Amino acid sequence: MKKMIASVLTASALLMGVPSVAGAQTAPDYSIFQLPKSGVLKSGDHGENVKILQWALNKVMNAGLKTDGIFGPNTKKAVIAFQKSAKLVPDGIYGKKTHAALSEKVNSYGFPEIVLKEGSKGNAVKILQKALNEIGSSLSVDGIYGPKTKAAVLKFQKKYPELKDTGIFDAPTRILLDKVLHD
Repeated sequence: MKKMIASVLTASALLMGVPSVAGAQTAPDYSIFQLPKSGVLKSGDHGENVKILQWALNKVMNAGLKTDGIFGPNTKKAVIAFQKSAKLVPDGIYGKKTHAALSEKVNSYGFPEIVLKEGSKGNAVKILQKALNEIGSSLSVDGIYGPKTKAAVLKFQKKYPELKDTGIFDAPTRILLDKVLHD
């Protein structure tokens, strides 16, 4: 019975255009493109995916690459620099791990994976407050999770039946807010 209700809720959310967090504890897919069948892009490759890769490296790393769709020496150097910054093996081959890390940098708001609640303080709260302001709140970005931040989180949670109305910025709320900000 619970599975049927969840299926109906998910289907309803998709039909209404409301982001779904079915299986809310799983990380969202931030992919900027689908990797080729080989699973990698490397020196000598060319095409639209390489253009997107170059654009993403320019956005995240200020790589200064020409977005010509050719995976040449400059693109390889930029991939290596990104891999080093992401603490990945710096081999210059754009594979699954590099793809996941770069895609998340491009398409994620950058929320730390921690629970925030009334009384929390710091940069993570500032990131949350900025995000809430982007969807219509008018919070002071002071890094203090006080009653107004709690109320803004609660307001967001009440819009989505799959979230618990707690006023606590937990994993399901983080995942859905990140998705809303990037859809």
